Amino acid sequence: MISSFKTRLILLSVLVSGVALVGFGVGSWWLIRSIQLERLDTEVRVHAEREVGRPRTAFGWQRFEADVLTNFGLRKPEDLLLLAQDGAGQVIYQSPNWPSTFAIERLPWPSQHDVPKAGPWIQLLRLPPPDGPRGLPREGQWGPPPPTSADLPAEPNLEPPPLGVRPGSSVIFRDIAGEQWRIGLASTERAHVLIAVNAKVMDGEMTSVRNAFVVAIPFALLLISLGAWVLSSRAMRPLQKLTEATQRVTAKGLDQRLTTAGKDQEFVELIAVYNGMLERLERSFKQATRFSADAAHELKTPLAILQGQMERVIHQAEEDSPLQRELSSILDEVRRLSGISRKLLLLSQADAQVRKENFDLSAALEEVLEDSQMLAPHLKISSEIEPGLTIQADSSLLHQVLYNLISNAIKYNLEPGWIHIAAKRHGACVEVSIANASTGMTPADEARLFERFFRADTAHSRQVEGVGLGLSLSREIARAHGGELRLQSQSSEQMVFELQLPLN
Repeated sequence: MISSFKTRLILLSVLVSGVALVGFGVGSWWLIRSIQLERLDTEVRVHAEREVGRPRTAFGWQRFEADVLTNFGLRKPEDLLLLAQDGAGQVIYQSPNWPSTFAIERLPWPSQHDVPKAGPWIQLLRLPPPDGPRGLPREGQWGPPPPTSADLPAEPNLEPPPLGVRPGSSVIFRDIAGEQWRIGLASTERAHVLIAVNAKVMDGEMTSVRNAFVVAIPFALLLISLGAWVLSSRAMRPLQKLTEATQRVTAKGLDQRLTTAGKDQEFVELIAVYNGMLERLERSFKQATRFSADAAHELKTPLAILQGQMERVIHQAEEDSPLQRELSSILDEVRRLSGISRKLLLLSQADAQVRKENFDLSAALEEVLEDSQMLAPHLKISSEIEPGLTIQADSSLLHQVLYNLISNAIKYNLEPGWIHIAAKRHGACVEVSIANASTGMTPADEARLFERFFRADTAHSRQVEGVGLGLSLSREIARAHGGELRLQSQSSEQMVFELQLPLN
């Protein structure tokens, strides 16, 4: 199945055009052949009708047969048959190559038709020959005056003269020795003439016509294919522009719109619907971003106050008392809420326009490496960081990404475990990979790994610090910088995250 609509459109156009051209070619060939046969029938009939009234000897008919061969353009004498009989049916001349299977006795000679001869009034209208200079009559002698009614014969004599005799003629078809012959017959009371031509004499001419169509149809299909490709490309151009515009739609590109100026009427409505969709998306996105930022900002102060008061009450409570343990549990939940509000605020910042500046990625990774060695002294931490990796990025947001990745590597590690940090240039990008020892995850968890508030280890979600926003937040920040964050590989022994960022 061809998946390209443009290719299917071209193939369909070529198929329909090919069927139409082949039908036209076959129809034209058949029409030309019919016309040629009709012309051949007319010629054999006219020749027979014209020659039936001319008395000839056998030698004269032989010469006439040679002339007919030339007139019809026949190359072989076997393709022409000539028969001349007198009124009594005696053969005057018969072609020497007459087929034995063609019986003369069964010929359907046509009957004669009566036609009027020229009347006497034609002679009355003729002028005497001029005898003046240069063929003009002398002055005053322009011939006799026009006839009057007194000069004409009496009324009975105005009737047409006795009927004359016109030869009867017809055309018949016969299959002789497996070949079709076109036979012209002419008959009078005194003679019968037959002229037959083998229809295969047109095979050469019809073969030329067929070859012309065989050559012309593929060439026409090639031109149609090129035309279909040009027209389909032009027809698909608005869709290509719409696709390109859709690919550019991000959190930063919802304000772009397509113009309908100069577009075909069929695409105007589609472009209008697309622009309306972008407008609704932009409005909804701004409302969601504003809500996240406002909610995080409004929760930040009350949660900070609540956290401070809880810490103060815990210090005032009796050491290791049930009240102190309960308050400590509540303080942990308040800190979780503070973390959620902080990360929601970071998400809203990532969705907004980032402020890029020179950012020393190599130095930032070295700092993260030192912090991880202090946070997880029980883990074996190694690095392979290329020096001098400088990019354009928002330093606070990118620091958060690196902290989230190393934090996950520490929290979801094994005992005794390891972490490996690597960074290098790769074309026009910088690739940062953070690998750690891991037991792996199920394919279902891997598919939802970057969803907000999703945590793969649900059974221990309370034992491991976090709310499931770290990876989602990190990927949004990476995309806001024109990069990408993905799970490069995972198995029962390790898990590797790859951060890709553009150099410029």
